[in-house]
This record gives sequence, structure tokens and C-alpha cells, in this order.
Amino acid sequence: MKNVLVLGGGKVGKSVAELLLACGRGNYRVTLADRDEANLKTAAANINELKQHVRHAVELVTRRVDASDKAQVRAALDGQDYVICMLPFNLVAGVAEMANELGVHYFDVTEDVEATEGVKRIADSGRARVALVPQCGLAPGYIAIAAYDLAKQFAEIHDLTLRVGALPQFTTKPLKYNVTWSASGVVNEYCEPCNVMLGGQNVKVPALEGLEHFSFEGIDYEAFYTSGGVGSLIDTLSAEGRTINETYIAYKTIRYPGHRDLMKFLLEDLRLGVEHAKPSVNGRVFDRSLAVDLLEHAIARTLQDVVVVFINCVGVRGGGGVREQVNFKRTIHATRLFGRVWPAIELTTAAGVCAMVDLHRRGNLRESGFIKQEEVSLADFNRTVFGLAYENPEGIEAAVRAG
Repeated sequence: MKNVLVLGGGKVGKSVAELLLACGRGNYRVTLADRDEANLKTAAANINELKQHVRHAVELVTRRVDASDKAQVRAALDGQDYVICMLPFNLVAGVAEMANELGVHYFDVTEDVEATEGVKRIADSGRARVALVPQCGLAPGYIAIAAYDLAKQFAEIHDLTLRVGALPQFTTKPLKYNVTWSASGVVNEYCEPCNVMLGGQNVKVPALEGLEHFSFEGIDYEAFYTSGGVGSLIDTLSAEGRTINETYIAYKTIRYPGHRDLMKFLLEDLRLGVEHAKPSVNGRVFDRSLAVDLLEHAIARTLQDVVVVFINCVGVRGGGGVREQVNFKRTIHATRLFGRVWPAIELTTAAGVCAMVDLHRRGNLRESGFIKQEEVSLADFNRTVFGLAYENPEGIEAAVRAG
């Protein structure tokens, strides 16, 4: 049995702990660490309900840990085989270093590019003792696995666009958005520069640009650049020689029409996207933290959400030079599992990182070093029970019971 520390028990962190225990078939003992006692109590209640729905042993320990105190984090890492870092992006830095030093395999779901670069530097310096696997959630994470599955069919890629949206199923407000996961993560990806490939060159473009509109199944959407979702995929495809001097590769976030313009007004025109603003003449600070507080205060949370994954790849597959297009689409709704409703964003993000941990435990990933998402085939991902989150979420509970 493997000991797993889930560091951060917020909206998605508690679901990571629960899903790993639910679908891990007794192979994991989980410690959930958070500074908020309410989060830990909610997780413990969920696990008590879970025990009524599965046959295997379920072992959860909750632990109060303030992640801003590195000594507390180090103490929590002691004796663990794996750590799944579910902390806000501004608290992720340094956790991978401690995990590597203590011999604990490291996984996270962060979209923050700077945090991921810090993880990669451990391997680049030749100091990696463990598996270092960042960006394991939905986007980045699963989206790179699915996109690479399409892209590897092409000898020459002309256009590869990855799109993901975590959306409310029902919305009436002008912003057309409800809080479904970390508000700080949303604001961060709306503000930080975005890695894209334009004309075969790696460049950085501003978030909230590249606006496009499309529709399917009778629903209108918009999509625009946000930071972090493409992960390492551009570098991988370039190294394989699949890109040319006209290649375009980008990640975009899907929203309902009108959302981008309102967020652009809030973060750019009102300057709430500034990370460390100076106080105003009245002593107030108008910055990114205030934008997060506004969203948390004003925007209602919903359990009735939907995750939309939409990828298209255009290029040349064979030797005849004929341009072809291949598309990939998944729509995942909130699902009732193990006695409670799982919002789609919680289920899909948790499934992404749990699948990667499970694949490593089973020997399907390299034992150590920096591991990219696209090193895992979509077929291998889907062979885990966690892959059902994207293919047949309603079937997860039956699959667990069937063993």
C-alpha cells in the first residue's frame, strides 16, 4: 500500500483524495493536509459516505497544515511515497524541492508556468531522485494527452488548437460564469503570458487575446488565450520535427459569449490584473488579490457544471501532401457518484492526477525524472479506471464495485 499526501484540501483537493481512495482498490493510504478545519471535516464526511459504496479498505487521515510554513510541509512529507500538490499557484514553489530531497514522488495540477519551470529545473540540474510530474489535471494535463494523440497522426502540423472550458450548465448573469474551482487560478491564467507557436516560432502572447467564436450541439461559445494549458506539448512536437514554418499551436479557454470582454474590462481596464500594485491615495490596494476576492465574494458556486474539451488538428498525415483535419470532443457533466454530486471540474481534474499517480505505481511511467503529460498515451490513460471520468463517468462506481 502506498502512502499519499494530498497537500491542499479545497474544492478539488478533497476530491483528489476521495477519488484515489474510491478507485485505488485499496492500494493507497491517503493523508489530506489543509489549514482549514472546515475543508478537512467536509473531506472526512465524504469518506465516511464513500465507505458505504465500496468493498475495499479506505484509509484517510486528515492533518492541519499551513502550507505557507515550509517546516510544516516538510513534516507532512515525511514517510510518504507520493505527494499530490493541490495548493494555490502562489504556494506551490518549493514543494517539489522538498519532495525530491525526501524521496517522495511529486505530482501537481498547477497551470502556473513559473512553478512548472521550477520543477523542471530540478531534473535539468541532474538532481532528480523521484518522479517529477507537474500539470497533471485537466488543462494542463489530460488536454495534452488527448491533443498529442491527435497530433502524432500527422507528419506535418499546420494548426493545432486545444480548447477546454469548465462552465455552469445554467447561467443568467452577464458574466455567464460560476465559481467551479480556484478563483485565484482563474485570475492567474487570465493575467499571465501564454505560450503559443505562431509561424513555427515559440512566442508569448497576452492572455484574453485570440478571441474566437464557435458552436456545436446548439450552444454558442467563445474561446481565448489563457496561460499554462498547453503545458510542454509545443516543445515535444517541435523536437519530433512535426512543426513547420507555418505551424500554429495554442491553448484557449472556452467560455460563453461575452465573458472575455467583461473580464478584460475588470483585469485590464480597471487594472485589477496587476500582481503587486501600489496603494492608492486612500491606502487601498487594487490588484490581482482584490480581483480574486471580488470573484469569491460575488460569484456563486455551482455543482451543476459541465466540462467541454475540444481539439482540432490540421496538417498532412500521409506522403501525398493532402491537408486533413481531425477533431476530438468530450462533454462531461456533473455526476452523482459514491453518494454525492461530483462537479465535472472536480471529477476531471482529480481523475487526471490520480491516473498519473496510478500509472506510476503500476510501472507505466518512468521511475524518476521530469515526466511530461504527453509521455502517456490516451489509450493507457483510458485503461485506468480514472479514464472513465472522460469516457463514461456514470460507469465509475460500477467499475469500482466490479473490481
